[in-house]
Amino acid sequence: MQRVRTPGKLGYCFGVSQAIEKAVKHSAEHGPIYSLGTIAHNEDVVAYLLAHNVKPITMQEVTTGMNVAITAHGAPQATFKHLEDMGCQVLNCTCPIVRKAQLVVSQKLDGFDIVIFGDPEHQEVIGLNGWANGAKFVGNFNDLFTPSLDHKSLMLGPKVGVISQTTKIPSQFADFVATLLHNHINGFKELRVFNTICPIVSARVNETRQLSDEVDMMFVVGSQESANTRNLEAVCRQSITRVRGMVEPWAVTLVQNVDQVEEALSDWFTENEMTFPRVGVTAGTSTPIEVVKEIVTKLKELLYERENSN
Repeated sequence: MQRVRTPGKLGYCFGVSQAIEKAVKHSAEHGPIYSLGTIAHNEDVVAYLLAHNVKPITMQEVTTGMNVAITAHGAPQATFKHLEDMGCQVLNCTCPIVRKAQLVVSQKLDGFDIVIFGDPEHQEVIGLNGWANGAKFVGNFNDLFTPSLDHKSLMLGPKVGVISQTTKIPSQFADFVATLLHNHINGFKELRVFNTICPIVSARVNETRQLSDEVDMMFVVGSQESANTRNLEAVCRQSITRVRGMVEPWAVTLVQNVDQVEEALSDWFTENEMTFPRVGVTAGTSTPIEVVKEIVTKLKELLYERENSN
């Protein structure tokens, strides 16, 4: 019986892979380069890039003439102009899917009030808001309501365009759009909805949900800083809750490295004695495949050792 399973293809998405390759290649050819924030939200990626002379910094740390990389999450137009005004050499590592979303808000929604479904403080969303020249609304589903759960008046005009942060869960975007439409239907004359969610993110969500329905516990590999990874963790909890009726603390575990695996697995055996779990492993799109493979191997070894020690 296969006790450890993964959903489909894991590892970097195209946008993260391309951003890493571009930054490393540039540093090898032109010397150290500084990224405005982390190229991707994963500690292993940051360590790898530091070893290749790619260092994350803040805008306040930028000095005249620096080599500066825009991360995979993108940046507002104003950031590019500011860097150029400082004489910096700018390497644009924006993910192609994010770039498409930027073009939607900057070129396809002229005359529309723009609504962005996403985390307002996330680097990608800040960038999208800049390309939109200030969206009418930026937020998540709960932000459509007041603390007393009344519908917020968003003061939207008759023409409204809606996009999503590229790493959001598709079903949540659908709920957001449906609620927005329901609450403001009397004011709309035209509503345009662009599905800007990354297809790789969407596929991984669906595959992770299916796997979560079929196992006893899930390991989600990635960083707490990664919105995509945290979304996968939420998907796993929802699926296991639906199937089992509840979620024990050990049922879904977000791990960053192999050292965190044994404790979570031990919690299972503490609660379930000699019953062996069916284990699923998924990972965020900024998680190196090498880390995923290491964790899968460790889980198989721990289960084998446990089985043969009795």
